[in-house]
Amino acid sequence: MRDTTKNIYQQKANQIIDFISANLHRPISLDAIADKINVSQRQLLRIMRSYLNESLSAYITRQRVERAVMYMQMEEISLTRLSEMAGYDNPQSFSKAFKKQFGISPKTYLNQLQTKLQGYVNSSGNRKNHIPVEIIEGEELELVYIRIFGKYGEEDPYKTAWGKLLKFLKINDSLSKNTRFIGISFDDPNITEQYKCRFYACATVDKKIVPTAEFGTIQIKKGKYAIYTLKGSYSGLQELYNNISINFEYTLRYGVAYEEYLNSPQNTVESELITKVYIPIK
Repeated sequence: MRDTTKNIYQQKANQIIDFISANLHRPISLDAIADKINVSQRQLLRIMRSYLNESLSAYITRQRVERAVMYMQMEEISLTRLSEMAGYDNPQSFSKAFKKQFGISPKTYLNQLQTKLQGYVNSSGNRKNHIPVEIIEGEELELVYIRIFGKYGEEDPYKTAWGKLLKFLKINDSLSKNTRFIGISFDDPNITEQYKCRFYACATVDKKIVPTAEFGTIQIKKGKYAIYTLKGSYSGLQELYNNISINFEYTLRYGVAYEEYLNSPQNTVESELITKVYIPIK
């Protein structure tokens, strides 16, 4: 594949994946995606075959039911409402898709997952019945990102991605003392197979950036957030998320959860690293 064609495919793949992620609560057809991204259905399927280790329809279905699991963890919700939030016309269609993905009913899956998470938290020896939290009205953020597919926190892919992002910001004269560095983990490794997990290494920008090749743009809407703070190694993030899931006291709203890294691992000893985790709430 020529570099120019590869770059175009990467741009389109970014747009497609982001469109799907933003519209999982609505019906999504190949026609709608193709029209939005301005490609034919044939081109759409060809592009996504290059970037996904599964068919596009399987990807959309998996994203829907995995998103539903996230909602189930955060609040008690009826099957009818859960089906609507996951983009299904009725509970029967949702339950069928869920059982095909996980082999069991949503309620049974949630019970098993909660038991597993409770075991993780207890075995860590660091369970907290109340995790310190700050509630804020978050501002709208314009971000440029580079995507990583794979196991969260793998050193080499992450180092490469953040290095590319910094270089891109400098080339586009978009790096300043006000730049904020953001991480968006779209999947839960307790639910999603590790090699399918999506992470966006992001930076805030204060001017319009034209998406180029593997770099895309995304917006985080303003809204209310519960903020949890981790001090120390990034390896502690999963334990923090497990604790949040077990002890969550708020109602989740539709939005993007994200991490903000307040200092650089290149210039800070590991024990002094500070990460803030933003969870969108009503």
